Amino acid sequence: MQFKRNAINLAVTVAMLAMAGGVQASGFALIEQSGSGMGNAFAGGAAVADDATTVFFNPAGMSRLKGSEFAASVHAITPSAKFSDTGSTGAALQTAGGNGGDAGGLAWVPNAYVTTEINPNLYFGLGINAPFGLSTEYDNNWIGRFQAVKSKIETININPSIAYQMSDSLTVGIGLNYQRITGELTSMTNYSAAAFAAGGRRCLPPLAVQVKRD
Repeated sequence: MQFKRNAINLAVTVAMLAMAGGVQASGFALIEQSGSGMGNAFAGGAAVADDATTVFFNPAGMSRLKGSEFAASVHAITPSAKFSDTGSTGAALQTAGGNGGDAGGLAWVPNAYVTTEINPNLYFGLGINAPFGLSTEYDNNWIGRFQAVKSKIETININPSIAYQMSDSLTVGIGLNYQRITGELTSMTNYSAAAFAAGGRRCLPPLAVQVKRD
């Protein structure tokens, strides 16, 4: 019997390892969608439904909110992004440049939610938030200026939702997300090096022009 239990445990372990996938980072995702959720580290966030922020996490939870409710918060995010050069060389006809300083900065992430009880079984909610975002900006003369100077992504998400309480133990909810994303990417273009590589005059003075892409 002990051998059989060990064999089963081994088989289960092997199966779980075979199904395991790579860990993916959250990328541009922001978790700052609820003031109350941040306060309790989002423990049971989809099941608690104790305020109007349930519109975003679980619209069916609106059936636990009687009357009308409003919730709003603003989160301050201060990331830090520093580059340290350990011996890179400058581009042709250009100085190497510095480390660029701290590319991070202060960002404000707001959100607001409202819910209302249409009747004892039907509920409506609306949420406005920013699920994704990122911004970095280095000095214009830093060593990586030809790759990036300023990189910024902003989103705004409008989330209407409805919930219907079918019984004392069952509520169904559905929500739609309309999301608008804007981006700003700037870099310095090394025209003098490009002309030199193409066979232009060797006496062409160094020239760097900032390019902005939206």
